[in-house]
Amino acid sequence: MRMQGTLVLVNALAAGTAFAQTSVVQSPTVGDSVTLFGVADVAVAYGTGSIASKTQLVSGANTSSRLGFRGVEDLGGGLNAGFWLEAGVNYDTGTGSASNINNQPGGATTGDGISFNRRSTVSLIDVWGELRLGRDFTATYRNRDQTDPFTTNGAGASQPYVGSIAGTTATRASNMIGYFLPASLGGFFGEVQYFIGENTSNTPTSQNGDGYALRIGYATGPFGVAVSTGKTRYAQTSPTTGDIPVVNVGAFYDFQVVKITAGYFRDKVEQVVPLTGTGYIVGGVIPIGLDQLKLSYSEYGTDDIGDPKARKFAIGYVYNFSKRTAAYATFATLSNRGGSAYALNGSLTAPNRNSHGYDLGLKHSF
Repeated sequence: MRMQGTLVLVNALAAGTAFAQTSVVQSPTVGDSVTLFGVADVAVAYGTGSIASKTQLVSGANTSSRLGFRGVEDLGGGLNAGFWLEAGVNYDTGTGSASNINNQPGGATTGDGISFNRRSTVSLIDVWGELRLGRDFTATYRNRDQTDPFTTNGAGASQPYVGSIAGTTATRASNMIGYFLPASLGGFFGEVQYFIGENTSNTPTSQNGDGYALRIGYATGPFGVAVSTGKTRYAQTSPTTGDIPVVNVGAFYDFQVVKITAGYFRDKVEQVVPLTGTGYIVGGVIPIGLDQLKLSYSEYGTDDIGDPKARKFAIGYVYNFSKRTAAYATFATLSNRGGSAYALNGSLTAPNRNSHGYDLGLKHSF
């Protein structure tokens, strides 16, 4: 039996595109708390391509699977201290997700064991905002996530996310110092981050993995918009390495019967011959009673030889059994042009050929 309280879940999911300052530890409050939380999401995923198809069990095709601990301590005078530890979990195999220790390709971990790769931060929170230290989402990722009805998960994940050339810090960065504006600015929100690769100063690659990201936006009533930019530094030690600047913009408007989202994305690798990637997404979330119908159309390509580009259309339905449990189905179809050869759900396809992906899964939050 589906509870009326499920409406709270539907509203919360729809608000995921509201461009608010997500991942805030906790608003200043009275008292101390520690919370255990998580998401267990497993799906049967099937992909087809012109070369090979694949069937597999995957974790996080609707919402990224995770296990976390967060807490806050009241220090008095309105000042709070908080911590947040969040590990990505592969529920299909029982393993943990990979991380990165220095924002460089060589710093990638295997992810076999549980690690707090999704977020590991400590914070000070007051009326002036939040100072946050540790590993977290980069500010430039938030527009990718919050304009995508599928929240960059599963076969429906937007092509500007899947195909991004933004590199190691496209989603998260380690060794980060961040500041978030308070939530009391009449709809304005923002964050600024600086992160470091932790290299010694006596090498040509001493600044590899260093970078910054910032985001500013405004959201009130049914409308919101945000713009973000950032750069991660890499020395030109090969023809395909160099600094990576990123800029993007996202917006939404909630018509009640449908919430429309849109985003534009531009990434660049300042290598010997610079490479630029651009893309966009238009999406919608339609509430159907306590459930959701999701739709998106996205495109991403680069100015490499032939101008390779991939276009994706995705549709999905989420059936909420309760406030914490849902079943979902997603279908996506992708077309390649200009020599592009992206494929869905582990399948293989030849350049300029199509690919299709299907997810059928179950999610439980706790």
